[in-house]
Amino acid sequence: MSTMVTLRLLGNLTASNGERVLEWELKEPTSLKQLLLSHQEEIPGVITLWKETQCMFTVGVRIAAESTVVKDGDIVKVTPHNSQFHAADFPFNISSDV
Repeated sequence: MSTMVTLRLLGNLTASNGERVLEWELKEPTSLKQLLLSHQEEIPGVITLWKETQCMFTVGVRIAAESTVVKDGDIVKVTPHNSQFHAADFPFNISSDV
C-alpha cells in the first residue's frame, strides 16, 4: 500500500512542469526538509524561496518548520511571502487568535 502526500503551490508558484498541485509517494513519515530536498528538481522555485526564507509552509492548517514530520494524507502548502492570497487557496475558516 502506497502512502501519499500532496504539495500545493500557492500564489505565483509552479513546479518545473507547470503544475501547482503535486502528489508524491512516501515510504515512511519524513521531515518537511527531507521531503523538499528529495524532490528539489521538480520544485526549483520553491527551493530558492525556501533558502531565502521567502515562503511559508503549512502542513494541514498548521504552520510548519523544516523539522515538521509529513505523513500519509498530509497536504503541504507553500505560500510565497510576495503573493496575494486567494480565498480558494484557504478553504478553512482560520480565526485570528490561533
